[in-house]
Amino acid sequence: MSRLTRREQEVVRLLAQGRKQTDIARQLCVSPRTIEAHVRNARAKTNSTSAFELAVRAAIESQLKE
Repeated sequence: MSRLTRREQEVVRLLAQGRKQTDIARQLCVSPRTIEAHVRNARAKTNSTSAFELAVRAAIESQLKE
């Protein structure tokens, strides 16, 4: 996840907490399309096939750091 921008990391962390993309957009005061772009870019950078896989990878990585 270190290859992600700070904002992408924030969005992925919120996804890993079970938040919906529309809720994330509201919380971060951006449009849902912006969140979709962050998720799409993060998926590409991590070779994840879905937002779910991306969230699971982030959750596992955060557990390994603890």
